[in-house]
Amino acid sequence: MSNDKHYYEWYALLSICYLLKLDIDDFEHKDRPDLQSNINNIGIEVVRAITQEQGLTYSLINTYFGKGLSGEEIVKLIQKNNKKNKFKGTVSSVNGKAVISNTKELYDSNIHKLQVIEKIERKAKLFENYIKFKINGLYCFTQTGLINEKDYPDIIIACNNSPFDIVFINCINRILLWNKQPNCIIEHIISYDLLSKWDKEALNKYGI
Repeated sequence: MSNDKHYYEWYALLSICYLLKLDIDDFEHKDRPDLQSNINNIGIEVVRAITQEQGLTYSLINTYFGKGLSGEEIVKLIQKNNKKNKFKGTVSSVNGKAVISNTKELYDSNIHKLQVIEKIERKAKLFENYIKFKINGLYCFTQTGLINEKDYPDIIIACNNSPFDIVFINCINRILLWNKQPNCIIEHIISYDLLSKWDKEALNKYGI
């Protein structure tokens, strides 16, 4: 995935229209919230629920991976350009392929749930500055598949305490959809073909 804000907004819109069976042409890209449809009376704010470390890791992946470089070349470039030691994770070459992680220690997958909750709470505080619609929503990109059913109760509590009517949580090949009614999370599995289609459309839309 790209790091471009517009890419994420368009990708989110493609998936929203797919899940809610809406026409993409009825939406406009604006601000506060990012996606607005007067026809459907719905507004959706789009955020990335990731840590700074994860963001830096994804930036390195977009910069060096998929460019035809060997694993050894990628490792050398990252080490060379990490002079200020901003990247705290690990990168290594295994059988000629580069492997990268945003951590050097044991990984606490609980961080993803906490990031989603933090984004919901932060955007809830800013909600009074947003244009209001009949349906007000939030779309969170987690860029992980590690959020599961044990995380749902805490996320539902955060959603209930927010002013949002609907919350989308993108977990790569799954989209978790919380609705104020019936106040539960429904998991939608997305096929690889559809994920690829959304990715290409979002990339082509903004010429990234």
